[in-house]
Amino acid sequence: RTTILGLGAFTMEVGYWKIRGLGAPLRMMFAYCGQEFVDKQYAEEDEWFGAEKERVLKLNPLANLPYVIDGETCICQSISVYVYVGEKLGLYRGIRDLELLSEIFDLRNSHIHLVYPFANVNRSVEEYEASAVTQCQKTAPSHYAKLEKVLELGGAKYLLADAPCAADFHVWEMLDQHELLAAKHQQPSPLAAFPRLTAYYAAFKAEPTLADYFASPDYALPVNDANAGAYFL
Repeated sequence: RTTILGLGAFTMEVGYWKIRGLGAPLRMMFAYCGQEFVDKQYAEEDEWFGAEKERVLKLNPLANLPYVIDGETCICQSISVYVYVGEKLGLYRGIRDLELLSEIFDLRNSHIHLVYPFANVNRSVEEYEASAVTQCQKTAPSHYAKLEKVLELGGAKYLLADAPCAADFHVWEMLDQHELLAAKHQQPSPLAAFPRLTAYYAAFKAEPTLADYFASPDYALPVNDANAGAYFL
């Protein structure tokens, strides 16, 4: 699927699977800034592996999902894509932003190990269900404690300021994914012990310029990829 959102003065192309995954933070960045972009969503593996990947390979030998194409520039690899789009949209705030993007990938990686059998950590539904409880009760809170402290020390609405930085979009997405995970497994919210992070989560969801995104089919997409055997969608 290809869609164009927003009313911006320039158009970039973003490519990712037809799931939230690593694509949701990028879609939210564009929505928040009201900027036009081409949203290439690949529903099946053969939609990406083949002519589309060859097209991106001609621009960048590191071709992968997500990617961003901006004129003759093609950026691949997730954090680099977040930084590039963040800079173009005026959201990226330098080394502290990059530090937070790197930090939230630690939580993201634990989530991937949890939900996909190809990670060879949870090799069955039974192993996954036991690990999901641990993810909600221990793993996620261990990361949340760091973010809570960042908010305490910064004293701002968001992680670096009173307006979102690039990292805030991925941090919020991971918080939301874990809220869904906890609800599925009838676990208490991992946010419950973190008042600043709870307020942060609510404030981001209430941003007026994100209202259309949260009401859109993009927010209703699966979190993870059924084609890759994800236990949690």
